Amino acid sequence: MSSLNEIHNILNEFKQGREEGFNYFFNSCYKPLYFFASRYVKDVHAAEDIITESFIKLWDKREIFENEQGIKAYLYKTVYNASLRWLQNQQRKTFHLSSYTKQSDTTEQPYLNNIIKAETINNLHKAITHLPSQCRTVFTKLFIEGKSVSETAREMNLTISTIKNQKARGLKLIKPKLAPLSPTGGACPDLSRGRMHN
Repeated sequence: MSSLNEIHNILNEFKQGREEGFNYFFNSCYKPLYFFASRYVKDVHAAEDIITESFIKLWDKREIFENEQGIKAYLYKTVYNASLRWLQNQQRKTFHLSSYTKQSDTTEQPYLNNIIKAETINNLHKAITHLPSQCRTVFTKLFIEGKSVSETAREMNLTISTIKNQKARGLKLIKPKLAPLSPTGGACPDLSRGRMHN
């Protein structure tokens, strides 16, 4: 994690139009924004296009931002609005998507919850990379790929009890890393049930 002084310097570089500043925010925000957009837009290419366009808009307005939080808030809101517009356009093009927008969370509280979920999923991906090898593979299959314990055991040629033990080990190692992302700074999301991807 960058220090406050480093963030301040990066922000100045960004506002001055330097590539290094833009790259920092692009690299740190792209994945959580993708997870966030995917809560609304069930199309990989559309989500990527929305995020790219949102960064272009951010770049055009770079001089108005005073801190990293403001940049993230702007990006999330821009991606959110663009996602809703995409859904509306799809609804006009295809009749069977008429209920798609209604099924999407468009009120303030679900919007905030989806931001938290996106940040949590992003943090989960980062945390998994630090797990021991076998534990990391088990955790990826269960929580990222959404596979069951029995499917994971079969694919890895391991017993179900071994998979459960590795799952418990992974949860113990990962939960402390996810706790800071809860709305109150308290307990992390419940991963005990398995699947955590969109």
